[in-house]
Amino acid sequence: MAAPMSTRDRWTLALLVAMSFFLMADLYITPGIVNDLAVEFGVPVSRIGFIGSAFVLVGAVVSIVFGYLTDKVSRKRLLVATVLIGEIPCLLTGMTWATPSLGAFLALRVLTGIGIGGIYPLTFSLVSDYFGTRHRAKACAWVEISWGLGMMVGPVLATVAVDTDYGWRLAFILAALPNFPIALAFALFAEDPRRGRSEDRVAEAMDHGGVYQETIRLADFKVIFGSRTNRLLFLQGIPGCIPWGLLPFWLIAFFETVRGFPKAQAAMIWELFGMGAAIGLIAWAVVGDRLFQKNPKYLPLLCSAGVMAGMIPCYAIVNLPVDGTSGSAAYLFYLLAMVAGAGIAVASSNVKAMLMNVNRPEHRGSVFSVFNLADSIGKGIGPALGGMLMGFGYLVMMNVAISFWLICSLIMLLVSTTIGRDRQALLDLMASRAEKIAGSKA
Repeated sequence: MAAPMSTRDRWTLALLVAMSFFLMADLYITPGIVNDLAVEFGVPVSRIGFIGSAFVLVGAVVSIVFGYLTDKVSRKRLLVATVLIGEIPCLLTGMTWATPSLGAFLALRVLTGIGIGGIYPLTFSLVSDYFGTRHRAKACAWVEISWGLGMMVGPVLATVAVDTDYGWRLAFILAALPNFPIALAFALFAEDPRRGRSEDRVAEAMDHGGVYQETIRLADFKVIFGSRTNRLLFLQGIPGCIPWGLLPFWLIAFFETVRGFPKAQAAMIWELFGMGAAIGLIAWAVVGDRLFQKNPKYLPLLCSAGVMAGMIPCYAIVNLPVDGTSGSAAYLFYLLAMVAGAGIAVASSNVKAMLMNVNRPEHRGSVFSVFNLADSIGKGIGPALGGMLMGFGYLVMMNVAISFWLICSLIMLLVSTTIGRDRQALLDLMASRAEKIAGSKA
């Protein structure tokens, strides 16, 4: 059995969660100020959607480089550098002199996107070495809860900032500042986990003085893409993330424009969707870890069924013809938002646990960078797709977005036919390497 996390590892994970929270809050400020940006810079609202796409897609492409570096160099130093790359331009976005035009705003957003793209493979590479298979989905869930909370707080910061004398730029300052002392604490306190320490057989050999010396090579990308489970999990991320890119960017504006809700109530609907997702992340992760121990194929089957079920309240929240000016209407949407968020969150942390459980320790940073690229293609397409579909109306836009989750669910069914074989292949390889490590000490 893999060694439990030490107290230092737990605190390190807490710092990772905190840094991720503030980076994600920054990501979701823009959806809360779409109309304000359009007014200040004198552009159509639809054009703002392309800023969201550029923000996500540039960071995702750059994350491929970060993923490879994650598997080669000190993850601690690289993480601190990545956070600074993200937060310095975020802080500058809050300065009036630094954002006099839409072009300047876009440039700083893209730089922040690079930092967010880099932290993705780093975080999950570290988590995979802190935790074994019995706890990986739950560990991923805590990271993703921080993202969910960031998704909730970002629009709130935007709403609060718009009503101040300083204006919307204040939200970016508030999101950026806390991460500078947190990154410093991580630099002073955290340690890099040894690669491979959470793999049971390898951990036993390492406990007796052995060293896991494997490291990634460029040729290993052929191995990564040779796994059918990897290919399917990468693929499902594109349709699975289109709704996550479109809905948060346009949902608040939808409830304001189509349903007539005040901005605060429209933002609260999104907040409660995120809160429901946070609850669902933990609940589904606990179930997922247990199911994987019984049979690996049960985990993708859970994800497939859960995503299909979660689509039902999502359709309801978009299509119910309720007038937001009615005093009781908001409460119905608040309830539906929480149920929808809790249901649709089933795949998130469990998919990441599946990737950890079928890939070699020295490949996981690169695996998650590719996975992030696929996810980010979907998230990046989302805002721009929303802008293009706006000509057909908000209802068409929202329903098209939700329907992409059906494709994701069907791909999960295919994963259930491949994951058992790929998991066993990894176990056999780790056993062989453990023998090699033990032999080198004999």
